[in-house]
Amino acid sequence: MQPAEVYERLDHIEQEFGGVLGVSAQGIGKQSDLPRINRQADETFPAASTIKVPILYTALRLADLGRVSLSERIPLTAEDQVAGSGVLRDLEPGLEPTFYDLLMLMTIVSDNTATNMVIDRIGTAAVNDDAKDLGCLGTVLAGKLMLPKERQNAAQRAGHFNRTTPADMLRYVLALHAGEGLSVESRTVAHRILYRQQVTDSLVRLLPWPRTEPNMPWRIASKSGSIRGVRHQVGWLDGPGGAYAFAIMTKDCPDVRFSPENLGNLAVAKAMRTLYDYFIGHQ
Repeated sequence: MQPAEVYERLDHIEQEFGGVLGVSAQGIGKQSDLPRINRQADETFPAASTIKVPILYTALRLADLGRVSLSERIPLTAEDQVAGSGVLRDLEPGLEPTFYDLLMLMTIVSDNTATNMVIDRIGTAAVNDDAKDLGCLGTVLAGKLMLPKERQNAAQRAGHFNRTTPADMLRYVLALHAGEGLSVESRTVAHRILYRQQVTDSLVRLLPWPRTEPNMPWRIASKSGSIRGVRHQVGWLDGPGGAYAFAIMTKDCPDVRFSPENLGNLAVAKAMRTLYDYFIGHQ
């Protein structure tokens, strides 16, 4: 498949689901010579839970600097518990997960309570400073997640929201994949966490290998994002046939159902299959 066909297919996917589709993707290793795919890659999207990727990066960088410890225990309080995805909201206050546990929960089940506990520990400024240092100028962590209006910070009350772009998310994914700015140990932790992602349905549903080649040693490291009208998936796919990093983002989808059959989910699945055919089909 040539790049022109990739863009043609992505255009059709956007027209079909009725929202906005942004994609940024790059080959890794022997696929790195293929032209990068950028479609509306600098478009601003509500970050939804993909904002947890920059948070993960900064948390690990600060752990390398000794400013936080992965083994430190952080008590869960009733005030910490917020709505949305995750499990900590339903557990008894007083539990003391480690900082590592919070990063794991934040990522693989997109736990909003765990995320806010991490933000409390590292601060929004550190995340936003890292975004600037990485050149991710379209990415901003405005504040903690799912807070009632009276507990939001001034930026949130002024209408600012957590936001990013496909190009920025790809930059973060590639940094985590390579361990850029991180120690070998922190890179290993990032990989361990991202490979355990549990929300992958829209990524694998149209790929050929889960059903036809169940023992094929492909792996996906990823992070999802989902709010009303928005569906995202960012990460990388690797295996013996090659590897590529991807950021697939949607917004303004008219389908507001929180369902596997949501049109945004299907658009992500079709975009992922298009990228798979392009990057892996060249092997």
